[in-house]
Amino acid sequence: MFKFMKLIKLNSNIKYKIIAVLICCILLTLVCLFQQSQNSIINGQMKRPEPGEEDLSTQINVLDSSGKVITTMDLTIKPRTLTETEVFEYFDRAYDEIIKVMCGNNKGLECVRENLVFPDMAQNGIISLDWYTSDYQLVNYDGTVNNRGFERDESREVTIMPVLEYGDYRRECEILITVLAPDYDSGTWTRIQAQNEVNSAIDSSGELSDINLPMIIGGNKVSYEEDNDNISPFIIICMGAVIIFLLVFIERDKEKKRLITRQRELTYDYSEVISKLTLLLGAGMTTRMAWHKISDDYNIKRQEGAVKKRCVYEEMCETDCNMQAGISEAMAYEQFGKRCNTREYMKLASLLQTNIKKGTRELRRLLENEAYDAFEKRKNMAKIKGEEATTRLLMPMLLMLVIVMAVIMVPAVTSFNM
Repeated sequence: MFKFMKLIKLNSNIKYKIIAVLICCILLTLVCLFQQSQNSIINGQMKRPEPGEEDLSTQINVLDSSGKVITTMDLTIKPRTLTETEVFEYFDRAYDEIIKVMCGNNKGLECVRENLVFPDMAQNGIISLDWYTSDYQLVNYDGTVNNRGFERDESREVTIMPVLEYGDYRRECEILITVLAPDYDSGTWTRIQAQNEVNSAIDSSGELSDINLPMIIGGNKVSYEEDNDNISPFIIICMGAVIIFLLVFIERDKEKKRLITRQRELTYDYSEVISKLTLLLGAGMTTRMAWHKISDDYNIKRQEGAVKKRCVYEEMCETDCNMQAGISEAMAYEQFGKRCNTREYMKLASLLQTNIKKGTRELRRLLENEAYDAFEKRKNMAKIKGEEATTRLLMPMLLMLVIVMAVIMVPAVTSFNM
């Protein structure tokens, strides 16, 4: 073969592929020969599966004398049936298997503290089992052991009756076991004993109005108290302190936010107030008359519902009422600046006081400069508010973007999968 490949001058890769194909052909040939040698039909005889094995499913061809196929049949052959002698031998072996298996986690059948194991089949499924017990309340048909109410040294004997069956053959057995109390520690036994004695005292005094609970349990003197889930006074005091702290904190936070909002509103309205004062002073009014005119116009519009409540105009109205009540004009302006408590209004109050005391002739020019600065500051504040509004709208915009993408992508992906 190799001399032939050298003669035709094949490269190494082709040589290896040819060798691999030859090896596969040889292996497949051997497998076919092995399967033919394993033919289950020899001289018209087929081998039936042994007991415990699965059913044999095969397909056979029925041939005539010339080797022509008459028919093809699918067969399912069940395992061989045991003879009577074999059945009783299997019963004996199944009984020995049951004794070993049914103990489970117990040390032995004479010391049963935990659940038993009751299998349904034995001897690899050849023998079927049914289970019966002499005391179903103590040992259930599924092997559950109900020994929770046992005393510490209590024990009971129970007869377990497994029924072995194979076809029409049947054997009933009896297995004697001893059920002991669970293997608890001393503390658990004390608790169980206390529960049993208290329940016994309650059950035995059903006709009496008063129940006499046992005062000695397990040789120890005991006392009783009602287990009420009442809240401790200390917890109530702590909860009250926490609530008060939260209320104070929330109130201070609200007050802080209110002051910040008020200060922003005062600063925002400053340019408007200065502009009105400058306009009225330029029209020939005195400071007192201009102040009263602005306050009076605000009250009229407020009563008509044309404007909302504004902090600076409320303070101006209060200042006007103070001057009408007899407070000096200079003092009223000073109190106005302190109530507003901002740098701009304190400066305005100072200018008005100076005008009253020294008769400053340049008040209008100073107010015009102040109005210009206030208007620039108001524009900056409006710009900041716009940026804050844009920031607040960022999250809703992102949510809308996600929704739009989902509306577009979900139908596309669904149609692609289909």
